[in-house]
Amino acid sequence: MTTLFWIGIVLHVFLCLFLMLLVLVQNDKMGGLAGLGGMTSQSAFSTAGAATFIQKLTRVVAVIFFIVVFLLGLITAKQDQTVEESAMQKATRENAAQQQAPAPALPGDFAAPAAPAAEVAPAAEAPAAPATEAPAAQ
Repeated sequence: MTTLFWIGIVLHVFLCLFLMLLVLVQNDKMGGLAGLGGMTSQSAFSTAGAATFIQKLTRVVAVIFFIVVFLLGLITAKQDQTVEESAMQKATRENAAQQQAPAPALPGDFAAPAAPAAEVAPAAEAPAAPATEAPAAQ
């Protein structure tokens, strides 16, 4: 794998942890982790008030997180297309090429005689024509 891929993985893990921290730190009227305190969905997801610095930072980190995930997917797909041949595959291919060397031609005396044209069996004969009406005996 390339160095860029591993840098992306480290960045991805860091962004995951940082995004979880940002979401847990946010204070929505009744305290952090809004849905666990028995609040209604209206108060948990209200848009009252201006966005705080932490909320803006969460949006930015989430967008960066999705961009990194997309780029890691592209890098992985590109690497799958250009997989290099392993040492074992190279050795197997070279061994097969050596074993497929052409066999030496035999001298003409040892070649199997060709069948004469007369001895070749004819193709399936046409079936006999069916007899038409037999003469009626009177």
